[in-house]
Amino acid sequence: MTSSTICSHHRIRTVLLMCVVLLSASLHAQAQNKETRINLNIRNATLESFVKQLENATGFSFIYGEEVKLTHRITLEMKQKNISEILQRAFENEPITFEISGKHILLHKRPVPQKPVSRKFTISGYVTDGASSETLIGANILESRRSTGTATNPFGFYSLTLPEGETELVFSYLGYESRHSRFELTKDTLLNVRLDSNNQLAEVVVLSDKREAGIESTAMGAHEILMAQIRHTPSILGEADLLKTIQLMPGVQAGMEGFAGMYVRGGGPDQNLVMLDGIPVYNADHLLGVFSIFTPEAVKNTTLFKSSFPARYGGRLSSIVDVRTNDGDMHKYHGAFSIGLLTDKLHIEGPIWKERTSFSFSARAIPTLFFKNLIVDKDDTYSDKYNYYFYDVNAKVNHKLSDRSRIFLSFYKGKDHYHYDSYYHGDNYDNSIKNYSKDNSHLNWGNTIAYSRWNYVFNSKLFCNTTVSYNKYEMGVDGNMEDAYTVANKVQDRYYYSSKFNSGIRDWSARMDFDYTPMPQHHIKFGAEYIHHTFRPGIATSKIQDIDNGALQEDTVYNTSNSHAMRGQEISLYAEDNFNVNARFSLNAGVRTSLFHTQGKSYYSLQPRLSARYDLGQGYSAKASYTCMAQYVHLLSSTPLSMPTDLWVPITKDISPMYANQFSIGGYYSGLPGWEFSVEGYYKQMKHILEYQDGVSFFGTSTNWEEKVEMGEGRSFGLELMVQKTLGKTTGWLAYTLSKTDHRFKNGTINQGRWFPYKYDRRHSISLNLSHKFSDRIDAGASWIFNTGGCITIPERATIIVSPDGVIEETGYISGRNNYRLPASHRLNLGVNFNKKTKHGIRTWNISIYNAYNAMNPNIVYSKYKKSSYLYQPDGNGGFIEHKEEGKISIKKLTILPCIPSVTYTYRF
Repeated sequence: MTSSTICSHHRIRTVLLMCVVLLSASLHAQAQNKETRINLNIRNATLESFVKQLENATGFSFIYGEEVKLTHRITLEMKQKNISEILQRAFENEPITFEISGKHILLHKRPVPQKPVSRKFTISGYVTDGASSETLIGANILESRRSTGTATNPFGFYSLTLPEGETELVFSYLGYESRHSRFELTKDTLLNVRLDSNNQLAEVVVLSDKREAGIESTAMGAHEILMAQIRHTPSILGEADLLKTIQLMPGVQAGMEGFAGMYVRGGGPDQNLVMLDGIPVYNADHLLGVFSIFTPEAVKNTTLFKSSFPARYGGRLSSIVDVRTNDGDMHKYHGAFSIGLLTDKLHIEGPIWKERTSFSFSARAIPTLFFKNLIVDKDDTYSDKYNYYFYDVNAKVNHKLSDRSRIFLSFYKGKDHYHYDSYYHGDNYDNSIKNYSKDNSHLNWGNTIAYSRWNYVFNSKLFCNTTVSYNKYEMGVDGNMEDAYTVANKVQDRYYYSSKFNSGIRDWSARMDFDYTPMPQHHIKFGAEYIHHTFRPGIATSKIQDIDNGALQEDTVYNTSNSHAMRGQEISLYAEDNFNVNARFSLNAGVRTSLFHTQGKSYYSLQPRLSARYDLGQGYSAKASYTCMAQYVHLLSSTPLSMPTDLWVPITKDISPMYANQFSIGGYYSGLPGWEFSVEGYYKQMKHILEYQDGVSFFGTSTNWEEKVEMGEGRSFGLELMVQKTLGKTTGWLAYTLSKTDHRFKNGTINQGRWFPYKYDRRHSISLNLSHKFSDRIDAGASWIFNTGGCITIPERATIIVSPDGVIEETGYISGRNNYRLPASHRLNLGVNFNKKTKHGIRTWNISIYNAYNAMNPNIVYSKYKKSSYLYQPDGNGGFIEHKEEGKISIKKLTILPCIPSVTYTYRF
């Protein structure tokens, strides 16, 4: 053996010895690090935040790739545990494995055991409340091993197709404890799941536009409004109101300060499709728009869409408000009653036949409903009597025929009523002579909705909902006036006038909706709808009788409006597919086609819809959408208030449907536990929108209405920002909207064919809504709103000319339509709830202050003429040729909703 060979062997032995020493030291250090014990308290952490906290606490360094992901955030509380024990506990239900090497921890995606799989099976069923069996809408179902999932549809049904083998499902829903189900999937499986309520979570979660595994993951401008948040939002007279809460969302505003109208992304009030269990509501307001018709106790779920409308919705341009009502508790009776300054409410639900049939009943009314007259003012010669009331009644019966089949019967009735009666009689010393006058008027309006619904599961992949409904909105005004003079009960002089005016709309409809889930990556919806519309825009009759000195001078009946009903036939077909292209990219592609036939003419429209979402990782995502919408009905209105005299009319052979194309793009971040951030931009084009011609308007009559309007175009664009805090004792959101909306009518009859701002074009809007839970007994809420002013049309100056024969001519100079910008408005609402548990339930005292610092916002704005100059031109004979006045116009505002405190008592049993 040569010396070089010996040296080489010596070097090899030296290197091996050093490696052994280093490896021993590394293993020793690793063992020491493993034995280091720490205390750890982590709440709702993402993988990034969990890793960062462990690195700071232990000194380890984590290494992992983008494929390593959590299925649920980590909540962990451990004392005196080493790093291995912590990681094993954190990842025990996650598709993640770990490896410790020195000061480094390597994370790997846990490989799914692969075995020859030639078959797939479908798991389907209903997700319900564990206590009441109420179906849960939008509950998430996730297969944790494969990171795939779905969500329940509006009827609580889900379907998920998976490969044969070991399966682990996680069922979750906001406000409920998650439930895990592990089993061997060997055949199509029916799995109905009940989730138990987590009261603590229900109080602190507000609303979210994100569903972890939901089918609406591509939706933009979509907000799920939770009933807990509606109840905690302060409102006028303590009346929790669904539409008032929706007004706090970005891109949504009230037409008039303090009222319940909705103007979404530059659209008008008739461009919102408000639905009660899928049935359109034509008038959703009480008390001229101060409140909506929705009783919170009757509502289960509400979803607002401002853009990226799914193809299953249609008929309006600007928004969809989908309100779903309670089905009723299948197990036990419970309810609530409430007494407030304005209304009293009652809600009760329970089983008719346990586990098979349930009911839900809600009623709300002003106590004056039970009085013939609220105000009576009378003396020896006159008497005035007034009354106003409104009420709502919701009733629903839910029967489970089998695990595959359910039927529902539902009824809603709401009404507003106002009447005025006046009587006057003269002083006569001779009892045989009577002189009197009478005057009375009545105004009624309201909705009636009735439907039957059948849910049927054809198989584990195909679900069907069939609905047949009747829907009516009607308004009626009647009054009469009488002046009479009688002698010995014989009429000498009498003038009598009476009038009646009725309008409304009535729909009969049938609809079928199908949910088809061939595989987890595809969730397909398709269906059809037929509606028979009957419009009665205005039916007016009047009668005049005139008796002079005992002789009949006139006895005539007049028909002053169009008494012919206008009918329309509407047929719609739709299909949409929500599918995952890959792990990061998902699409919702759909199309809706509709046909509307009226007055011998048919209108056809094809409305494509497309929305997409891309997961950027680490809590960031981006979305984009395009939506085409068509609308076949119009609302003729003369005032900014929601008046019962507003008239619904259909398109005609001369008035075309309205169309809108909306483009949206947005960015979202949810990587910070308990917080969500979003920014959305949109651009909307509108065609065939209606405006009054200059100088004309409607006041409760549809006579020749087509001649009083013009069709034009509109454009609206804006930016919406929203920050939400969704977890903790303090929750809420801050929203800001920057927007601009213009209209143009090219024929020149309005504003000389130039662009002009829409009357509800408000440049800036801010809303802040907060809730804080001090304890189980006390919670509070606050909301603050700021809006820049809308626009009105006023003359800058006026001229009045009086001719010698007394003829007055008034003219005004107007530079353009909507030429005056109103002042900004802002207000603060406060509310606090005091809760106390009793033997049989919970009683709550609510104290609310509407407009807490008494901001004098302009609820009503009007113009006033003020003379500034006078010109008198004499004729030389002591008379004048004419005289002329020049005047200026000043704007006056009227505040009708100042600071208003209220107290409400509620008992839930």
